[in-house]
Formats: sequence, structure tokens, C-alpha cells
Amino acid sequence: VLREVEEAGVVQLPEGLRIDSTLDPMVQQAASESLEKGLAKLEATHPHLTSGLEPVQGAVVVLDPKNGSVLALVGGRDYRRSQFNRAVQSRRQPGSLFKPFVYLAALEAARDGEAGRLTAASLLADEPVTFDSETGPWSPQNYDKQFHGHVTMRSALEQSFNVPAVRVAKAVGTKPIVQLLHRLGVKSAIGEDLSSVALGSSSVSLIDIAAAYGAVANGGIAVKPTAVRTTRDRQGDMLWNAVPNRQQATSPQGAYVLTSLLEGVIQRGTASKAKVIGFQGAVAGKTGTTDGYRDAWFVGYTSDVVIGVWVGFDDERPLRLTGSQAALPIWMELAQRVIPPNVPTFVMPAGVVARTIDPKTGQLATSQCPEQVPEVFIEGTEPSVYCEVHGGGIWDRLRHTFGFS
Repeated sequence: VLREVEEAGVVQLPEGLRIDSTLDPMVQQAASESLEKGLAKLEATHPHLTSGLEPVQGAVVVLDPKNGSVLALVGGRDYRRSQFNRAVQSRRQPGSLFKPFVYLAALEAARDGEAGRLTAASLLADEPVTFDSETGPWSPQNYDKQFHGHVTMRSALEQSFNVPAVRVAKAVGTKPIVQLLHRLGVKSAIGEDLSSVALGSSSVSLIDIAAAYGAVANGGIAVKPTAVRTTRDRQGDMLWNAVPNRQQATSPQGAYVLTSLLEGVIQRGTASKAKVIGFQGAVAGKTGTTDGYRDAWFVGYTSDVVIGVWVGFDDERPLRLTGSQAALPIWMELAQRVIPPNVPTFVMPAGVVARTIDPKTGQLATSQCPEQVPEVFIEGTEPSVYCEVHGGGIWDRLRHTFGFS
């Protein structure tokens, strides 16, 4: 808080300042308790975490995506032992937390008629591939060491497959993705090689990556996080009033489609165990696991709150745990305490359309398709061809031509 006041140019007065913080005491306490409880449980169930000199650490950030208010900030498990703020000062590899922004850049490029018009229903090749890199040929692998053939963008993100994400990053270009990340609120330098962009091997702070997800939750509007509302002198005269710093970082349509994809991560993907919380409404999020299992992350959000969790060691030795194993349970514990059970749904903006597709082909579903799923598209990028594997009859063609339901 004091650092933010100093950055705002407010001079410390001898008689002191009156600072009105955005921190919510109840949320702050819940975040601190959830982190300690979660880390203690990890140590109890995974004895290898206690084998070193330093304990496993963690950090939590809770943001209001609409105005950037920091509702809670926990920089570590024991402030008396270490004052290092891992939520703000630490820079760690985000791993799979970067993948959604690769796909968001592709969705936006498709809206502009670029990059082969990739959509949530596009079939992506999850097959062996080799790229040239600065260190020589590079063949990305998936977490499960398997390849899964052609999968939709939705499925690729839900299951956090590496290979499709790298292929999309190559197709879109890494520079637009890096520029998007910076617009969304990531301030640290990001390498423009495929691994740094697609698989998150650059380093970021927890508060920055939480803010980037907050921009998606906020309809594409990035708001700089702030922990201070106002600063006054002892007489009550205003010295500084925080005004939310807003920027339209991505389109509302792209943000909505990505949020829909991230809802699927919780419904069917790597964060599916969060379903036991039983929220009635819309919750979206993404797990993050880095190469070598040194960092575990989860960032999840509703339209009103973003919660980011990081778990790891200060000396960067391997956790040997995934984001789903280490960070997600802490998020779940905290979410149950600060997110109401009846969560409002994300509002679909104008310029987004819904269609029913066959996920095996990514094309419009016909009456003959054995699997038919709803999908959302930025208007103008939706498929126009009916499934060619399960070819529809005359009724399907009439329905498409004349807009019959």
C-alpha cells in the first residue's frame, strides 16, 4: 500500500497520512487462512514437500475486475518469517496460464479475417510436430506424453494440451500475443519465442496475471490493480484519489468467447474437481503447471471477483505437483468463503452468436450427428457448412438457407 502511495507521488508527511485501502478485512482473513490451510494439507499428504530447509510457499490475490480494487493480498504463509511479497515482487513462470491468451489472440485475428479464421470449434492438430528454435529443433509434448489427433480449440484448452497451443501461437505469430498480454496488464518482459508465449516460460507476477484474467472477466477492459482508494493528511484534506485506469485491451466478443472456453475448464477440464463446490452460475478459470513442476497456479473468476493462487518453493526446486493438485484446492477453499453460491452468468454481448456443432468435425450439427454441442462464436466467424460426415438431409439445408429453427 505504501509503495503504491509513493508511486502516486504522495510525499510522506511528518504527522502521517490517512490511507483508505481497498483491502476487505473479511476477504483478507479468508485468503490468509485458506492459503495456510491448503499448504498444511499439501505437506501432510505429500511428505516430499517438507524435505528441504525452506517450507513450500504460496500467494493469493483477490481482485474486483470492474475497478481493479485489491480485496485481498497474501504474499506468503508467514509474514514474521519472511516479508517477501510473492504476490507482487516474485516473478515466476506461468506455464499453462498463458494458453488462454494464445487462443484469445487467434479469436481476435479471426474476427479481423486473419489466421485462417480460427474459432472455438476449429479442429486443431494434436500430432507430432517439430519447430526450429534458437537451441535447435524443438518438438513440444503434452503433459500425458500422448497425442490426441484433431481436437476442437475448446477441448484443447479444457485439457490444456500443449501441442495445439504451440501450433496456434505459430499460426497467429508470437508478437501479437505478447502485445495482447501487455495490454491486458502483464508488465514484465515476455520472450517472443514459441515456448515463452505458448507454454508460459517467461516470468510474471501473480497480481499481473490475475489482472489479465480480470480484464477477460470485465468484457475485455483491463483495469490496473490498486490497493488504495484515497490518501488524506491528518486534517482530512485529500492528497490523492485513485481513479481506475481502464483500457479496452480486447474486444467484448473475444473476451466472452474465451470466458465460455474457460467455463469448460471447470466443467470438463483440468479444474473439473472444482465442480464439487456447487456454484449455481458462471465460474471460469485455468490451471497452470510449469515445465519441471516448479510452479503451480490457478486463476478463477466470476463477473465480480478474480482469485489467483500460486504455490511453489522460493528456491525453485520442483514441487512435483500440478496446478490442479496444489493451487486449485486453495482456490476452492477460498472461493467457497468469498463467492456467493448463486453466481450471475456472464452476459453475452452483441456480436456473439450461438450455434450447435458436431465436435468431431467442428461443423454445424445435422439431425444425423450423434454428438451435438452448443458453441459460441464472434459473429461472422461461425461455421456455415453442415457436418459432412453425418450429412443432413433437405431439412438441414433449408434450415441453414432460410434460417429455420
